[in-house]
Amino acid sequence: MAHILLAEDEVLIALMFQDALEVEGHRVSVAHDGIEALEVDEQDPAEVLVTDLAMPRMGGRELLERLRQRRPDLPALVVSGYPGEFEIATEKTVLLPKPVSPKVLTQRLAQLLEDRRTVREF
Repeated sequence: MAHILLAEDEVLIALMFQDALEVEGHRVSVAHDGIEALEVDEQDPAEVLVTDLAMPRMGGRELLERLRQRRPDLPALVVSGYPGEFEIATEKTVLLPKPVSPKVLTQRLAQLLEDRRTVREF
């Protein structure tokens, strides 16, 4: 399973997503804003980013840009209450409008990881 970096400032949502991802067998590192997420990733690089767009100190858009400077192929699930404000630049970025259930989150993550494996096999 994958190591997931979960960046979500709303504690209850973060706990709900973390639990759902861990039940699926993933290892999850949680950060509550973009700055903290960068620090966590520096110590233990993630295979996938799950982030909210709107967070204090640094939002998900800048977080994703900075992490992709380190690892351009980093897949990401971006969760937002304002999905029209975010353009998906590549097939490795999935946008999920809020509210999103943990079930949908884990399904889309599984699909993203499967697509990534399929690309690597060719």
